[in-house]
Amino acid sequence: MTLRRKMRWLTWVGLIGCLMAAIPALYLLRHGLIAERERTTGALVTSSTTMLRELNAGVEAGAVARDDAQAQARLALRALAGDPFHVAVFTDGVVPPGWPPVEHAVVAQGRFEPWGWTVVAAGNLDDLERAFVTEALAFGLFLSVLLVASWPLSVFLSQNVVGPIEGLSTRMRLLTEGRTDVDIPGRDRRDEFGAMARAMEFFRRSAVALIERDERMAGIMNNVGEAILLLDAEGRIEQHNPAAAALFGVPAAGRADGLGGRSLAGLFAEADRPRIQSLMTDVDARPARAEALVVERPGGRIEASLAVSPLVVRGKPGFVCTLTDVTQRLRHERELMRLATRDRLTGLPNRAMVETLLEAAVQRGRRTGGRFAVLCLDLSRFKLVTDTLGHQAGEELLLEVARRIAASLGPADQVGRIGTDDFAVILERVADDSEAAAVAERILAAFDTPVTLVGSEHYVRPSVGIALFPDHTEEPHELIRSADTALYAAKRLGGRRHAFFRKELADQARRHLALDGDLRSALAHGQFRLHYQPKVSLIDFALEGFEALLRWENPGQGMISPGEFIPVAEETGFIVPLGDWVLDEACRQQRAWLDQGLDPVPVAVNISPRHLRHRTAEDFRRIVDRHGLPPGLIELEITEGAVMQDLDHALAVLGALKAMGIRVAVDDFGTGHSSLSYLKRLPITTLKIDRSFINGVPLEREDAGIVTTIIAMADMLGLDVVAEGVEKTEQANFLRHHNCTLVQGWLTGRPVPADAALDLLAKRLRETA
Repeated sequence: MTLRRKMRWLTWVGLIGCLMAAIPALYLLRHGLIAERERTTGALVTSSTTMLRELNAGVEAGAVARDDAQAQARLALRALAGDPFHVAVFTDGVVPPGWPPVEHAVVAQGRFEPWGWTVVAAGNLDDLERAFVTEALAFGLFLSVLLVASWPLSVFLSQNVVGPIEGLSTRMRLLTEGRTDVDIPGRDRRDEFGAMARAMEFFRRSAVALIERDERMAGIMNNVGEAILLLDAEGRIEQHNPAAAALFGVPAAGRADGLGGRSLAGLFAEADRPRIQSLMTDVDARPARAEALVVERPGGRIEASLAVSPLVVRGKPGFVCTLTDVTQRLRHERELMRLATRDRLTGLPNRAMVETLLEAAVQRGRRTGGRFAVLCLDLSRFKLVTDTLGHQAGEELLLEVARRIAASLGPADQVGRIGTDDFAVILERVADDSEAAAVAERILAAFDTPVTLVGSEHYVRPSVGIALFPDHTEEPHELIRSADTALYAAKRLGGRRHAFFRKELADQARRHLALDGDLRSALAHGQFRLHYQPKVSLIDFALEGFEALLRWENPGQGMISPGEFIPVAEETGFIVPLGDWVLDEACRQQRAWLDQGLDPVPVAVNISPRHLRHRTAEDFRRIVDRHGLPPGLIELEITEGAVMQDLDHALAVLGALKAMGIRVAVDDFGTGHSSLSYLKRLPITTLKIDRSFINGVPLEREDAGIVTTIIAMADMLGLDVVAEGVEKTEQANFLRHHNCTLVQGWLTGRPVPADAALDLLAKRLRETA
């Protein structure tokens, strides 16, 4: 029932209650008046009897005669009578019937025995009845007026008091049900109801903000990937999100076996529980940080990052904890750390780890005064293995190399892979040079046995460079650099040997580094020149071609030998743009000779292995076509090693060049490996016999046999043959006798500049004419 109905019912019930209470009151009033009339009537009788007793006492005393006393008594009794009372005295003592003379009256009588009189008094009740009826009518009229006036009063109270209260009560009920979109009436009133409405509107807005914040927080709590737990001051879980239940592997909230009420420390491994207690104890004394801990869960252990922060709610202290499953992340970090410090293939320390180990060894050496050695090792022809047998065979080779090196070392020594086919060894506590050399020889001896790859045996030819601490340097990075410098010295000596670092090697390495910058500057400033060595026929000594040879005229140093700067260019990769320039310059010179009306002969240009790997047939053809040359006027010379380093690419490039009409020659033929098995597949036009074989003819039987075999093989394959390094007449006679008529060397002509080559062409033109 609403307050308004209650108010109306209360009004009506009050009025009816007043009416019900008035009836017995009127009844009691009437009876009280009658009782009072009865008392007054009895008092009149008592007073009359008293008066008669006093008069009779006078008679007996003789003060007055009996008759006079009786006459006075009658007179006095008549004086007592007065409306609404009637008083009578009957001297015979008998009250006659029909007395009193009124219909409604109360009667009292008394007998005075000395005289035999009966005194009677009657109180008329008619006036009381009239007065009671008048009072009752007045009270009824008052109640009627009150009843009539109560309705508008009830309506007024309903509209102005109960109505606003009911409105506010309804809104409050809707607010408690979560209906925050209601409008609060009466906020503009200036009375108490307006104050209540404004307070309720503030409460409504606050509730909206709280609900929105709670919904956002609940959304975050329920959807965030991190586990969030709210703890009391004792570390027991009061609230948590679903991610926490999932992380700890327990049912969701509401289950008896959930997280609610459990101690946070009890959810972690026993060894980590003191750390959790420490986190909660020192949470105010330290900056917030995350701790990696082990979580005990039904499905096994996981690693989680725990962060604890203080939380005070309404003065009650507690904690808020966030946890993240970092098992995978830590596994990845450990894997990344392993990858960052270990070689993926061999599992050996990588270059970064080797440098770290080397720094530690240097610190120990400085502290203890001990000596140690660093060895750098790489493999010859590793690229040839991967190109011919595939990368898987190359990986098998590296694994076997790592195994053999490790087996050659002591337990305290370290080996790491610092490059594609480069390894570094740290030898702890070597007594002297000979001990380091012995280890190097032991490593080299480990490769006397061939390595089986793809069903066939292959010999590995490593080289070793050695640097000593503190003899050569005391800096960690300089030790590896010094050992690497010694390694290149060992390789230049033919490989499969070791070499110690020497200061002159470092000077040479610095010169090579300086040469790299000077080479690029020389190309930009036009310091390179081409000299042309004639190719001459032994039949009529006619000019049949040139070989373009690169020369570097450095303004500050004079002529620099190709043997000094070509290896540097090859090593740094500068040989590629330099080789492009050589081919372009040779084509430009040919074009100039053609434009001068000469009849040029083919010019051979050497192509290095790296140059061949980084260019296609179209790249070479584009340079030739740029000058509008007939393709037959250019011959590209490559070595067997250049072909074998990337056989498929070489075959594709050479085949396309030959199809374009560009001649292809194999330079230094006979000095490579496995060349005979691939010779028939090579799309070439010319074989050049290396000068090392020509030097021995005709006196050296083996050299003569090799030369005659090469000539016969070329003739069988339909290839031209050119003999290099012909310096003696008997060499020329031997070659002409065995049908090799095209030669080059100091016997027939030294390399000359372009203007001297121009004279040779002009002379040839005159002789032809």
